[in-house]
Amino acid sequence: MKEYVVITILDNTLVFNYRTIVDEEKVFVNKNSLYKDSFYYTLKYYKSHIKSIIENFKKNYANLNTLKIMRLITFKYVVNIIKELNLSNLVLDFSSTLDLEDYNTFLGIENIKNIYCYYMPGGVVKKFRNKGVNVVLSSIKEISIDFLSQQDAFENDTLYYKNVIKIEKDYPGLIDDLREFLKINYNLKAIHVYVYSKELIESIVDLVKNDESRNVVVFLHQGYDKGNFIVNNFEWLRELSDKCKEDYTCEFRIIYANSFLKNNLFKQLTFNNLKLISILCVYVCIVSLVIVKAYEYIEEISVEQLRNDVISDVYNGDLDDDEYELEDEDQEMEEEISKEEILSKYTFSNSFKALKKINKETKAYLNVKNTEISYPVVQHSDNNYYLKYDFYKKKTSMGWVYFDYRNNTDSFDDNNIIYGHSMKNGTMFGTLKKVLNTTWRKNSENMIITLDKEDKTYKFKIFSAYKVDYTTDYLRINFDSTVEKEDFIKLITGRSSFKSNEIVTSDDKILTLSTCAGGNNRRLVVHAVLMKEDGEE
Repeated sequence: MKEYVVITILDNTLVFNYRTIVDEEKVFVNKNSLYKDSFYYTLKYYKSHIKSIIENFKKNYANLNTLKIMRLITFKYVVNIIKELNLSNLVLDFSSTLDLEDYNTFLGIENIKNIYCYYMPGGVVKKFRNKGVNVVLSSIKEISIDFLSQQDAFENDTLYYKNVIKIEKDYPGLIDDLREFLKINYNLKAIHVYVYSKELIESIVDLVKNDESRNVVVFLHQGYDKGNFIVNNFEWLRELSDKCKEDYTCEFRIIYANSFLKNNLFKQLTFNNLKLISILCVYVCIVSLVIVKAYEYIEEISVEQLRNDVISDVYNGDLDDDEYELEDEDQEMEEEISKEEILSKYTFSNSFKALKKINKETKAYLNVKNTEISYPVVQHSDNNYYLKYDFYKKKTSMGWVYFDYRNNTDSFDDNNIIYGHSMKNGTMFGTLKKVLNTTWRKNSENMIITLDKEDKTYKFKIFSAYKVDYTTDYLRINFDSTVEKEDFIKLITGRSSFKSNEIVTSDDKILTLSTCAGGNNRRLVVHAVLMKEDGEE
């Protein structure tokens, strides 16, 4: 169901929520009228009218000093409220921790004097207190030594950074420990299970299924399954895994022991059996190859469909949405103009309205020369949606190319991040690896990345590219000081697989392209610096 921004006034406190609303409340949506002490907005209206909304609070509620946030959200939606209303108290009224980038966002707001939240790593608490900010934590549940020892951890701060955990033994209170762990951890990607019961697995699913910020994979290690739970409950596990992938954001993977595979797949096979299996394997390989190629072809068609839809929209001049009506000069195109001529004029400036008609989350158009990377870039309220949905918002493994949800796409942050899957058929960021090729880089034009926004075209010059084991240190959006920005630039240039003569300073804006790079959760990362226009200092 659709959710709305609901801002409630309670004495000196502004309560910010994002929730579903009832029919009687819908009458007041986007009206700037107070109903039951609350204002109601669509997210789109709120983002485009934030200045007037804040002015209304300034004018009519001068005694406000506290912002209470009721759920984990995209915090860029409230930063201006805290700054412009000079609020001194921030209350995060939900049982969860935040990403380090979100904590850094609040570190940069000078007027905050008190923060009340569930949990914050000790190092971050120290940073706030060094700035004179009082931090009050409400987490009171102690995680047991049993759980800490299984994770090779000695304190909660260590658990905050864990992206992989293991469950090697069941004990009273395990689920309570796991529940508390999920409240104070922000980075979990995998749970390795070595003990089994339906109750335990169902409890794990219940804990992670509604957490939209995670895509958790649960690994079941068959070699430790002495009671044959996995074999005896295989169909149940398969159905549960299918439901998790379809309805939630988790899945199961079974890791079989070599001895199990040997005993169950090859025991007592005759020569004829082996020949039959060999033939079957060849058949399966051929069918699988055909399926993979067909699927890749379908993905390529999806990309081409977008291109054709936009061209057709411009060609036919049939945009019927008043909000995205074509300019007069586009409306007056003569019908005898060929599609080939329109294709030659296919740029972001003349296709932006057509793209917005298809997907209103369109923010820019990205092009990397002599690669297959030429796509509209979208942005959702989280970084998970476009991992699984394409430009038409249809579910697909190729996803789409998208901005980090934290980036301000109306201007440029210090680091502007675009993600995309590295597809084997070359779609999305499948050809980004060309940047690592010396021959490709010898063409100086290839080093210029074009990013078209609605207002103008921006050009970025590549200065660093590398593969790295999974880390988030290159995903910072903004920096609190010149020193931090300079340290970041040293980090990403030091990793580069080639040496660049480009000088990047703390005043520069950076574009970062990030994709996967094979197994072991590695990443391929490309950094480019915004080029100054002629005459610009």
